[in-house]
Amino acid sequence: MAQITLRGNPINTVGELPAVGSAAPGFSLTGTDLGVVGDDQFRGKPLLLNIFPSVDTP
Repeated sequence: MAQITLRGNPINTVGELPAVGSAAPGFSLTGTDLGVVGDDQFRGKPLLLNIFPSVDTP
């Protein structure tokens, strides 16, 4: 468990944060044409993933 800060308050995560520069596990995404985009298409390129839950997640 890692501890991060949100608006000045300490919060514990579920699991550990990945190390800076570490390789991401394999993944696939939905592209703008609704086709599958695999992680292999980004190999060797810097990639920033911004992941957030669905707006209807309780």
